[in-house]
Order: sequence, then structure tokens, then C-alpha cells
Amino acid sequence: QALPQLVASTRGPSSTLAMALRLASLRRFCSKPVPLGLPSQSSLKASFKSFGDSVKGFKAGQYFEEKYFWEKANVGPFFLLLLFTPTIYRSVKDAYWTRQLRKMNTEEII
Repeated sequence: QALPQLVASTRGPSSTLAMALRLASLRRFCSKPVPLGLPSQSSLKASFKSFGDSVKGFKAGQYFEEKYFWEKANVGPFFLLLLFTPTIYRSVKDAYWTRQLRKMNTEEII
């Protein structure tokens, strides 16, 4: 119960303690410092590298093998692609024909 009073107070020596508590709580959410030369686990470059390694390590034959597919593989992206293929196809087709008809309309005006 003394902590809310301590944090709420903004005058005197307790304000320094309140600021220190705020900084300590804020620091908890920051990433840990990494020595120079060592790769950071949370860096953007490291995440892209791990993504690239996972894409390079993909083997379609192993992925679509029945036992691996149903027990170990992450099948979410595959089924999402399967589900949205008609929508994607229709959107691409509409965009293509819209562009072609606008081009033809421009040529007729000229």
C-alpha cells in the first residue's frame, strides 16, 4: 500500500525513487544487451536469416509425404492457399481484364 503513495508522490526525495521504479519497470520490457560481434536473437537480420534458412531447407517431397504432412508439418499455410486460390485467381483475372479494357478504351479515344 505504500508503493502507490510513493509512486504518486512527485515532490522531495521520493520522486527520485518513483522515477527509478518507472525506469526499472520500463527496462523489464527492453531486450537484453548483446556484446558486440555476437548475433542478437531478436534482431531483424537474424529473423530474416532464420526465415531464409527455413525456406532453403523446404523439401516438397518430404512435406507432402503422408505421415509427415499430417503429424509434423505446419499445414496451415497450405490449406489457406488452397482455400483462397479461387479468390486470388478471380482478383488477378479481373485486374488483368480491367487493364486491357482501359487500354483498349484509351486507344479508341485516340
